[in-house]
Amino acid sequence: MIHRILTCKNHPELRWSTKDIAWDEGGYNGSRNIFFKGTPSGRKRYNDDDMYEDYSGLDCTTVRNEWADPASWEVIRECTCSPTDLVLAPEDKLVRRRRE
Repeated sequence: MIHRILTCKNHPELRWSTKDIAWDEGGYNGSRNIFFKGTPSGRKRYNDDDMYEDYSGLDCTTVRNEWADPASWEVIRECTCSPTDLVLAPEDKLVRRRRE
């Protein structure tokens, strides 16, 4: 099953994932769990974007400064906004919906 990439309308730098069945025209419908992914990692995977090579999802991280000295690492935390504040992330339109 394909996953959807979600973001918070109040915290657009954060990303979550859920199965396609949990998203409909009204937004997140609660039929499946949502999983916090962090922020886009900046690791270039394919065609200068953060998508996985097969365009099945977005590469994210939950640690800031992970390439620096571990003493400078910062954990990226979920916001406390309501699930009703979740919207589709811009990258979601790039996800391949079918296997080719």
